Amino acid sequence: MHESPICEQYFLMCLGKTGRFPLLEGTSRGVHKAMAILMIDPVGGISGDMLLASLIHLGCPADYLKKILEELPMGTFDLKLTPESINGIGCIGLSFETGPLDHERTFSHIRDDILTTLPSSIRDRATAIFTALAEVEADVHGTQVDEVHFHEVGAMDSIFDIVGISAALEWFGSPELYVRTIPLGSGTVQSRHGRIPVPAPATIRLLEGMKVTFTPIEGELTTPTGAAVIKALCSNSPTPPDLVVKAVGYGCGQKRYGGWPNFCRTILCEYSEEEHLSPMYAVEADIDDMRPEDFEAAFARITEAGALDVSLTHKIMKRGRPGVGVHAFCYAHCLHRVLDAVLCYTTSIGARYYPIQRSVLHRRESTLATRFGTVRIKEVETPQGDWRAKPEYRDLHEISMKHNVPLSELRTEIDALLAQIEEEKHEA
Repeated sequence: MHESPICEQYFLMCLGKTGRFPLLEGTSRGVHKAMAILMIDPVGGISGDMLLASLIHLGCPADYLKKILEELPMGTFDLKLTPESINGIGCIGLSFETGPLDHERTFSHIRDDILTTLPSSIRDRATAIFTALAEVEADVHGTQVDEVHFHEVGAMDSIFDIVGISAALEWFGSPELYVRTIPLGSGTVQSRHGRIPVPAPATIRLLEGMKVTFTPIEGELTTPTGAAVIKALCSNSPTPPDLVVKAVGYGCGQKRYGGWPNFCRTILCEYSEEEHLSPMYAVEADIDDMRPEDFEAAFARITEAGALDVSLTHKIMKRGRPGVGVHAFCYAHCLHRVLDAVLCYTTSIGARYYPIQRSVLHRRESTLATRFGTVRIKEVETPQGDWRAKPEYRDLHEISMKHNVPLSELRTEIDALLAQIEEEKHEA
């Protein structure tokens, strides 16, 4: 693998004394996925090599990627990283030098023979990208998915791009992915089937539902590979607000379009770990066609997604139908997951969300020894400075079932113990 001296200096500067990228200190492999997101900002477009180059510039070690790619049954290759400057901004250019392509590869061959050598998490991510691409290509060309022949995408360097991107995301700890507005070029490009319009039919199909902008630049700014990555991996949910930027990477394409900034930028961000600094959101949906017994599983899924509380209210819907309102609230960094859970596990076809504010009393937890065992006590401080205490219900329920003692009797005994403790405090 060839790397320029400038690239080597960049990596050494990033690694510092510990041999790890500074952002990733204290983690086993990158940022914990529940606390980080990766924003893909296709400033000048997005292709496989541009995105992979930006992830390397962001901090993913090239040697790590090379070891992963060497596991593929693809023959020898050479990864070349080149420092570039576009409009005064330092970028990395990337290319693979490979041997001649001996034959075209079908989707089934890539999925069943090539990707199977990879670790499962990297393989699943790469398979999702290839699947998105194969499904669109099959639809465009009127063939079966498994029979799709990848031409440009089936070339070895493009397979390396997709697998490399999948491995780099794994190294960063599988952050949640978002994408900003995607620029599209104009004109036509030559394909094996003849000249086709830009954006290519596969590209524009992959970007259905995404926010794009049409530019007058003649050329393919966004490629099918870049579009497939966005389709397969990026969230459609709103970008969480109030993020903390941790690192930025720039990867440039091989073509130059005058003053056009032909690079893709990746921005690694973190959510605030201090919950009181994190904005709150309410998520609501109205439902009149869901089976009552299904709400239990839906509530469990919404809670798993990060909702702090989930509740139902009865209401009369349009046309006089009885229905229910689902209400959840969560921190901003869980908003998109809670939205996805509401829309996936209920029958609602839409959901409202908006920022809310709440006031929370200072709280603490202690334990109380009883004749039946230890019970956790939840305490909150009122604005007047008084403390209220109540036993943890789950502990009461467990004791009640184990010792066959009514809950009311347990509460009475615990209330008496708490009152005795409070009296002793005042006497002291």
